[in-house]
Amino acid sequence: MRIFSTAAALLLCLGAAACGPSVTGDDIEEEIERELSSVAGAWHGTSVGGNVLTVDFTLQPGAGNAVSGSGTMKETAAPSSVPFTVTGTFSRPTLSLTFSGMNFEGHVVTGTFSGSYTQVGGITGTLLLVDDGLTWEINMLIAED
Repeated sequence: MRIFSTAAALLLCLGAAACGPSVTGDDIEEEIERELSSVAGAWHGTSVGGNVLTVDFTLQPGAGNAVSGSGTMKETAAPSSVPFTVTGTFSRPTLSLTFSGMNFEGHVVTGTFSGSYTQVGGITGTLLLVDDGLTWEINMLIAED
């Protein structure tokens, strides 16, 4: 949804240039900066390079740079989605998240993800899943809906 709203804002800015005050590159850059200044809202993540899992979650801002929320994950072969909670920080441009209560390959795991939110369209990084000496690294693209 954020990608759509940014695109709509850019089209509106460009269209307004033909009818009214001119829109500069700085105006467009400021709109993109506003879009990237918050991570609040709905997010969707898909593993890259293989259809291993998907995540859907919502983030809300907290005190300072804290974010928190909840969502669900689903392994491709799993019969249903599993709920989880998420906590983390957003200190622009770095988004760091910890997912609790995930289930992967029959193990209850904790997941961590960190990436740089520098462009509309999402964050690519590694989701690290850990359970009692077992570790999985899954390349993910996590993007705002």
